[in-house]
Amino acid sequence: MRLALLTVLWAVVWAQPRLRPIAGTYLRPVEGEAIMPPPIQFPHLFTEKKATKSKRLLKALAQAEAEEDIRRIDSLLREYVTQFSVYDFRDTSALQMLWRWAQVREYLGDTLTSSYLYGLCLRNMHNAPSQIRVAYRRLQERWRSEWVPLEYYRKIARLRQKIDTLAPPKGVLLSLGPHINSPHPDYAPYMHPSGQVLIFTSRRDLVLTAIDPDQLRNEDLYYTQRDIVRGGFRPAEKFRDIINSPYNEGSACLNSDGTLLIFARCDAPDGYGSCDLYESRYIEGRWSTPRNLGPLLNSSYWDSHPFLVGDSVLFFASNRPSGFGQSDIYVSHLQPDGTWSAPQNLGPLINTQGDEVTPYYYEPYQTLYFSSTGQPIGYGGYDIYKSRWLGFWEEPRNLGPLVNTDGDEYYFTIDGRGNKIYYARAGRKDPRNFDLYSFELPMEARPDAVTKLAGYLIDSLSGRPLVGIVIAIDLSQGTEITPVFANKYGYFEFLLVQNRQYQLMVLDTHLIRIPDTVALIDDQTYSLFLTTAELQRPYVLENLEFPTNSAEIPPESYGRLDYIASFLSKYPFVTLRVEGHTDATGDASHNRKLSQQRAENIRTYLLQATGLPPDQIIAKGYGPDRPLLPNTTEENRARNRRVEFILEVPPEKLMLMRMDFMFGDEWELSPAEAIPEEPEEYLTDPEFSFPEIELPELGDEFEAPVSRDFDPPMLPEEGAAEKDEEEEP
Repeated sequence: MRLALLTVLWAVVWAQPRLRPIAGTYLRPVEGEAIMPPPIQFPHLFTEKKATKSKRLLKALAQAEAEEDIRRIDSLLREYVTQFSVYDFRDTSALQMLWRWAQVREYLGDTLTSSYLYGLCLRNMHNAPSQIRVAYRRLQERWRSEWVPLEYYRKIARLRQKIDTLAPPKGVLLSLGPHINSPHPDYAPYMHPSGQVLIFTSRRDLVLTAIDPDQLRNEDLYYTQRDIVRGGFRPAEKFRDIINSPYNEGSACLNSDGTLLIFARCDAPDGYGSCDLYESRYIEGRWSTPRNLGPLLNSSYWDSHPFLVGDSVLFFASNRPSGFGQSDIYVSHLQPDGTWSAPQNLGPLINTQGDEVTPYYYEPYQTLYFSSTGQPIGYGGYDIYKSRWLGFWEEPRNLGPLVNTDGDEYYFTIDGRGNKIYYARAGRKDPRNFDLYSFELPMEARPDAVTKLAGYLIDSLSGRPLVGIVIAIDLSQGTEITPVFANKYGYFEFLLVQNRQYQLMVLDTHLIRIPDTVALIDDQTYSLFLTTAELQRPYVLENLEFPTNSAEIPPESYGRLDYIASFLSKYPFVTLRVEGHTDATGDASHNRKLSQQRAENIRTYLLQATGLPPDQIIAKGYGPDRPLLPNTTEENRARNRRVEFILEVPPEKLMLMRMDFMFGDEWELSPAEAIPEEPEEYLTDPEFSFPEIELPELGDEFEAPVSRDFDPPMLPEEGAAEKDEEEEP
C-alpha cells in the first residue's frame, strides 16, 4: 500500500483536529444488495455413510483435466461436490476437490459460488493452505470493510470528545458483584428472556471431585432472581441437591414460563456419554428428579451447552463424531409425545472443523449467537458470531473488536431486550478462575442491528475511490458505532438498528462531517462523494539537481534527505522505493544507468543514516522511460528530471501513521488520558447490586418457618410484578 509523502508533509501543517463541511461533500443513494441463499445445496449432507463417488466420475474428471476442458471439469466437479455428506467435509481428498471447484468457478467468473466454496474450505480444512485464505479475502474484499483495531478506536473516541460534544461508547465491562461472583470459578451464565432470573455454574462448593484430574471443586448450578420489591438481583443461591449431585452439573436453561430446567450433568452412572443433557420439571412447588433426555438426543460422547427457545426448540453443542469438527451445534424439536427429536446438525456454514459451542438464539430476530474457533474471520481463540435464519443460515458475522479479543470469548448469554451480553472472563493472574461480567452490546453486535447502511467513498473531482475511516453516529442515542475502514474500492458497511437517525463522518487528512443525515428504514447503499486531495501522489524532489553526468549527491540536498531518514527511523516498518528519472535528452541507455546510480547513492546515504536493513530501501532507475510531462519544453524536461520517494506501508500500520499525520502531538494522549491497563477490580453492574434496606421488626410470631421441602419458582407468578407496581404510592 502506498502513502504519498507529499500528503504527509501537507497534513502535518494541518495537524490540529478540525471539523469542517467541504463543498461538494454529499450522499447519493445507489442500489443495494439483496442477501442471497447459499449458491450450493448438499442434498446428501446428513446421510448415514460417506457418499461413494463412482469410478466413472473420477475417470472422466481426470480425462477432462488432461484435456484442460474447463467447462467439462466444472460440470464434473459440480456433480462430485454436490454429493458430499458430512463425512466428506472431514476427508482431505474430498476437500481438495472442493478447493479445485472453487478455483474453477473463480476462473469462470462466478465470484459468488467460488467465494462460498473457498469459505467452506477454510471452515473445514485443518491448516488450510494460505492460498485459500488469500483467494477468499480477494473475492470478498470488494464487499468487506474491516473494523478499526480496538486500540485505535479508543484513541479516536477520546480525540473525538476533544473536538465534538459526543458521548463515548457506553460499553464498559462491569462485574456482577460479590453477591453473584465468588473467589472460585463462576461461569456459563444463562439469563432468561424475561430478565427475571440468571442461572450460572460455579465451583465454589467445598466438595472436591475425584474424577477431576485437576482436583477442581465440584460444578454445581446456582441462580439469582430479580427482587421485585428492593430492585436489583438477590444474592446467588444454590439449587437443591435434587438438581445438584456429587457429579458435575452446569450450563442450564429454562423454558418460557420457568417450569422446565434443562442442564448438563457429567460422569453420572445413568449417562450415555461423558456429559449428557437432563431435564427437571417444576411441579407443585418443587423440582422433580432429573431425567436423562435419552439416547435419541444424547450420544456416547459429550453433549452440553443447551439453550431452549420457548418450550419446543433445543439448541446444544456436542462432539459426537457425526459432526463437522471437534464440537458442533445441533438443534432438536419437542415432539407431541413429549420426547425430543433426533438432533439435526446446523450444517457447514455454522459448524467448522474447530469448536462451535454455547449457542444462544434470539427469537424475535431469529438470530443465532455462538462461539467458534473455526470461522474464517476471528480475533483470538474462541470468538462470538451471529447468524440470522432467513430460511437458510446467513454467513456468520464476527461481533467485532469491542466484544471479541485476542483471548477466548465463550460461556455467554444475552438479555431479553438484546442490550447486554453476560459472559465469563478470567484475569491474567489466574486464567482458570472465571467471574461473571456484563457488557452493553455495541451496535454491530445487537440482534436488532439487521439493517445495512453501506456506501462508497469517492473523490468528487477524479471519480476515484478513496481509502479512509468512516464513523457512523447514532443521533438518537448520541453515541458512535465502531468505525470501519473503507476498502480499496471505497466500500464501507455498517449493520444498524432501524428507525434511527445517523450521521456519517470520514476520517482522513481531516475529520469531515457529512452534512446529510440518514433516516435508516431499509437497507440502503450510498455513494459518498468527497472533495479532497489525491491521496496516492508520490513525494517528488523536483529541484534535487545532480551535476551533469554525475551521480554525486549535492550537499544542499542533505537537509531534505536527513528529514526522510528521520521519518524512516520513526516508522521502521515502512519500505522506501527511491526511483530516479531523467528527461529524454541524450542516450536513453546512458540515462537509465545514470538514474540507477543516483538512486543507489541516495539509498546508500539513507541506509547509513538510519541503520535499516538493506532490503528496506529499494533503488530503481528508469531513465527517460516514465516522464511526467512531454519532453517538448525546457520547463517540462526540468520537471521530468526528478527523484521520487514512494513509501510502502503495511496495511495494519497505516492507521498509526494516519493518526500521527492528522493529529500531530495530540495523537499521543497525555498520561491521564492514556488507555488504562486491565484493572484488578471492576465496577459492579448496578442491576446486580442488592440494596440493603431496613425492614420493620415484626416479632418472632411473624417469622415464617423456612421449609426445605419446596423450591421457589424461577419466575414470579403471573401478575405479581404488576400488582406490586399498583401498590406503590
